[in-house]
Amino acid sequence: MIRIIFNDLWLDVKRNFLTFILYFVVYGMIAILGVQVTLIQFLRDLQSSGQDYSAAILDAMETSPTLQEAAISVTAVATILFLWLVLRKMPIRLARPLYVCAAGEKEKMHYLRLHLIVKVCLSLVLAVLVQLFMSGKFFVSDNWMEIVVQLGLWFFLILALNLRTDPGNRKEVLEAVPEMVTEKSEEIVAGVYWFALLIVECIVFYTLTVTEITWTLWIFLVWLVLLAVNVLIAAKCSSPILAYMLSYEKMYYPLPDKKE
Repeated sequence: MIRIIFNDLWLDVKRNFLTFILYFVVYGMIAILGVQVTLIQFLRDLQSSGQDYSAAILDAMETSPTLQEAAISVTAVATILFLWLVLRKMPIRLARPLYVCAAGEKEKMHYLRLHLIVKVCLSLVLAVLVQLFMSGKFFVSDNWMEIVVQLGLWFFLILALNLRTDPGNRKEVLEAVPEMVTEKSEEIVAGVYWFALLIVECIVFYTLTVTEITWTLWIFLVWLVLLAVNVLIAAKCSSPILAYMLSYEKMYYPLPDKKE
């Protein structure tokens, strides 16, 4: 099964390779521009004092935790956008031969869960690598509480981004016979509402970091409660979204014959 999953993912990469390159170029431009905008006030201060601000900026980035955290936060936002674009092109799908083979629903669900786990792990590795490439760091702090929360937020964010299933021929049927198409409510919850909640949580987390608010046990406990809420949402949405793909008829609706 692992071989089938990796082969499927590799086909997605080959099919969209040039698009992914374009996404990465845009990602790099947004990240660099965002960091420059974040540091614009610092640049103005150096220009007004007549200093060589290029060298001073590099020195400040190496010595100022606040500037480092701001740069990491900006690249994190760009990374989320990059992953959103990439993962839209790589939905979770059940290999078509599995629809006609003798495998039961239990085996198919095992395949889909394994597919999801592999994609989440690879997406997390990709997120870490691109942030290391752009900002030199992934974690915004050495504080273990912040590290735990940051990892939790990124895990759930990537999980929500990966809970996007193969649309099948849904678009064509919506245009031809819209009443045949059923709504995938759990996927809407995960892809819209839960994703929006996670974005808000990430904004709050990185804002707390940049403003250098000291983390206490109470702040950590509040974040643990929020992470527990994310666990409940993930448990509520994941299985129904994956189970939706077990039916070939729900993925590939029979289109009516076109009249001449």
